[in-house]
Amino acid sequence: MPAVTSPPPQLFFSNDIATMDEWAKRTGIPLTTAEALGTNYARARRWLLSIRTNLVQEHGWRDVTPLDSRLLFDIECPTPYRSSRGLPRSPNMRLQIPINASSFFSRERRVQWEMVFHSALFPGLRHTVPAVADLLHLLQCLLTGMVVLIKEEQVPGEGVYRTIRGLPPVEWVTSHEAALVDIFGPSHYRQLFRAASDTRVAFKLERA
Repeated sequence: MPAVTSPPPQLFFSNDIATMDEWAKRTGIPLTTAEALGTNYARARRWLLSIRTNLVQEHGWRDVTPLDSRLLFDIECPTPYRSSRGLPRSPNMRLQIPINASSFFSRERRVQWEMVFHSALFPGLRHTVPAVADLLHLLQCLLTGMVVLIKEEQVPGEGVYRTIRGLPPVEWVTSHEAALVDIFGPSHYRQLFRAASDTRVAFKLERA
């Protein structure tokens, strides 16, 4: 079998409705109306704010002021990546989350969200800071297909294969059942659990 070489998975943001609709068909969770999406997102605000509180109180993040009225929170943290001289290798990591889910679909703000999700924040911290992983997984449940993990693998003689993950690990879904049921209701939660349990659904494989 040929050797496989691959970089670590990267986070990718896309507010393309067609992509989200494709994930809705894969998971069996219908793409909801804007009103219903707004309701679920509003129910998740307490959880989102608890993530912000944890990052500020336990991990050295600080609020960016003044807070834009369109944002639920805006926090930053010095990058952990340093040069041999101890100087930061990049600007502060910044995490912005909107007060309304509709902001994710604004054409004018697409670059803003790409800067948040395509930064070093999630690859660097999602395995070591549970609150960062929780934020990623919660958004994957709320807006499936908007934020995905992409892993590319170079297979000699065959080319590049891309594995795309659109849902959280089923272990995460199970351990956060109560909070997810509060947001989505029991029927939606059961479908979410079934989809996350099936690797053929939660993952998509394609040739790059």
